[in-house]
Amino acid sequence: MSKPALVIVGAGMAGTAAAYAAVSAGAAVTLVYDRAGATALTSGALDLEPWDAPLSFEHAKHERDAGRDAELTAFLAALGFYRRGAAEPKSTCVVATASGVVRSAFGADQALLDLSPLAGKRIAVADVERDDWDAPLLAKTLAVSAWAERTGTSFVPVALGLLRSGHERRIAPYDFAALHDEEARRRSLAEAIEAAPGVADAWLFGPWLGLEPSTVTALRAVVPLPLGETLSPLGGPAGARFEGARDRLLQAHGVAVVHARVTRVEARGPRFALALDADAGGAEARELEAAAVVLATGGVGAGGVTFTWSRPGVVSGFELPISAPVALALDGETLGGGGSLYGPSLEVLGLGALERVGIACDRLGRPVGTNSPQSGLFVAGDAVAGRPRTMLEAALAGLAAGNVAVRG
Repeated sequence: MSKPALVIVGAGMAGTAAAYAAVSAGAAVTLVYDRAGATALTSGALDLEPWDAPLSFEHAKHERDAGRDAELTAFLAALGFYRRGAAEPKSTCVVATASGVVRSAFGADQALLDLSPLAGKRIAVADVERDDWDAPLLAKTLAVSAWAERTGTSFVPVALGLLRSGHERRIAPYDFAALHDEEARRRSLAEAIEAAPGVADAWLFGPWLGLEPSTVTALRAVVPLPLGETLSPLGGPAGARFEGARDRLLQAHGVAVVHARVTRVEARGPRFALALDADAGGAEARELEAAAVVLATGGVGAGGVTFTWSRPGVVSGFELPISAPVALALDGETLGGGGSLYGPSLEVLGLGALERVGIACDRLGRPVGTNSPQSGLFVAGDAVAGRPRTMLEAALAGLAAGNVAVRG
C-alpha cells in the first residue's frame, strides 16, 4: 500500500511540527513555502500563551493529560536547539530581554542564558560598545527587577573588547552574531572572557552568539562559567537558528520541500489540487495533488491573513491571500468580505484584532463556517482564529494537524 500523500503549506513552527508528526506516522510529505514567516522573527522563548498574559495552568494541564507533551518534547529534541523547563508547568526557564525585562518561559533557545539556576549569584553583563547595547543601564535595570530583588541576584557591567572595526558598532545583531560562527572569532571571545576583570558566576550577552547552535556549544566547552544571550529582537539570530534546525530536520526525515507560493487549494473529489505561483522560482505555473492538506500559512504577522484598507472601488476588510474552501473568523464570528459599515472596523475592535483573526476551525483544526466543508483539509498555528500566537501553541497545533491528517 502506498503511503498517504500530505501537502503542508508553510514552514514555520506549525508547518514543521505538522511535517514531523505526519512523517513519524508514515506519510509521504511535501512542504511548500516561499518566504520567511513569523517564526523567523522569534525571540527564542517558548511560550504556550503570551508571556505578559495570565498563565493558564489548566490549559497546560489539558495538553499534558491529552498525551501530547511527550510528542512535543520529542519534536523539540528533533529540532535540536531548544531546551524546556521541568515537566511541571510552574517550573520554567527565566530569561531576560535586552531592555531589562526578566520573565519566565516554558522553554528557550539553548543559546539564551537561563537565569533560574543562577538565582542569588553575580551575573556579568558584557559591556560591548555597540550602538544598540547599554550594558551599565541594562545591568542596573535587571538588578532592580522583581525577580532579581526576590532572589538576591546581582548584575554588573564588565567591559569586553569584542569589536574589531568601527562598523561592528552599527551592524544588525543578526550580522554581528554571524561573525561569531567563525572559530577564530569564538576563540577571541573566550580569551576576552578569561581576561576580564572581576569575579562573576555567569555571563549575559546580547543576541550575538552565532547563527548556528554549535557556536554557543563550542563557547561553553571552553568557558568554565555559564553564558548565554538575552532574547533576540525581530529578525535576530534566534529566528535564523530555527530556520537552520528546521531545514536539517526536514532533510533528515525525508520531507520534500518546494519553494513556491500556493495561490489556490481546491477539492477535486476525494483529493486536493494546489496551484503554485507561476513566478515562484522562475518556474511555470503547476499543480500539486494531495490526499490531505495542512494550511500553516500564519496570521497577519506572516502575511497569511491580509487587511485591505478601503479605497475607491475596494471595501476594507480581512482577506486570505490563498483561494481555499475556508472562512475567516474574528471573536467567534465568521467574517464577510468587508470592513467599516460592512464588517470589522479596527477603530472599534482595536489593533488586538490583528492577533485574533484567522481561519474558523473546530478543535481538531478542521475548517468550519463554509457551505461545503472539506474532509482532509486542516489548519494549524497562527492561521487558526482566536488561538494564542505563541511558539508552543503553534507546535502543538501542527503536531495535532499532522497526526489527524494522516491517522484520521
